[in-house]
Amino acid sequence: MSRYPSTSDTKLAGHGTRAGALALIGDRYHNADYIRLHLKRLFAEADAEFEYTVNYEWFTDSGAVALLGGRRLLCLFRDGLTFPGGYVGPEACSHYILNLMDDPPESPRQTWVTAEFSSAVSDFVLNGGSLFCFHNTLAIACFDEKFRRVAGGAYDGHPPERNWRVVPAQSGHPLLSGVEEFVITDEQHFPLYDRPQENILLRGVNSDGLAFESDSGLPASCDSIVAWSHEYGRGKVVVCTIGHNLDALRKPSALRFQLNALSWLLKE
Repeated sequence: MSRYPSTSDTKLAGHGTRAGALALIGDRYHNADYIRLHLKRLFAEADAEFEYTVNYEWFTDSGAVALLGGRRLLCLFRDGLTFPGGYVGPEACSHYILNLMDDPPESPRQTWVTAEFSSAVSDFVLNGGSLFCFHNTLAIACFDEKFRRVAGGAYDGHPPERNWRVVPAQSGHPLLSGVEEFVITDEQHFPLYDRPQENILLRGVNSDGLAFESDSGLPASCDSIVAWSHEYGRGKVVVCTIGHNLDALRKPSALRFQLNALSWLLKE
């Protein structure tokens, strides 16, 4: 059975008693509750244990090394942003609130991502740990080159949620077993991709011909890279940009891909 202790008030389980997987989840644009619900189902179906936290502060100093000690897998499902001055509403779509209240406080974007965090993650994977980057996690790579080298890419923007197709990029790959082409309603991310083409597992196609020009100014395209996997040092990495809502995460083929990925990442 999986366990999912609340970690908002206490430190995670001590070394020797902790779960093999740790997840850092939730940010301004992605409510931790739907992520927690999904990970509970995902790890239960994988018959694996995990712990989770929303406390990114625990990862910003040398404590990150201690948190990863004894783990086999780190799951990241959050971006690299913080808003120290606060913001209006828990979600990104807060325009309707602005018409009902005074001006919100000024809150320039900052980041929690530190050299200590990226070094801890890099060393963890180089020494045999696994990393699963969900949905918007590549935004962390925009703040740190070392993390980008581990992940194999960086966030580069997306259009609003809309319908698009997810297509397996190759056949016969074990992470694509049971994964078929499917239609999804989700943010179609257009990441910058740094790895070889043979590492790509899933591609995205906008069937309506709605092209998107990414943040870096690359030519507008209807096609995107959705997921990839690679080895890094003695460890393993999977990136999958699906996941702005629970329905998208639980499409049968999307869920199958995640379960295949967990099996590969957790395998000794």
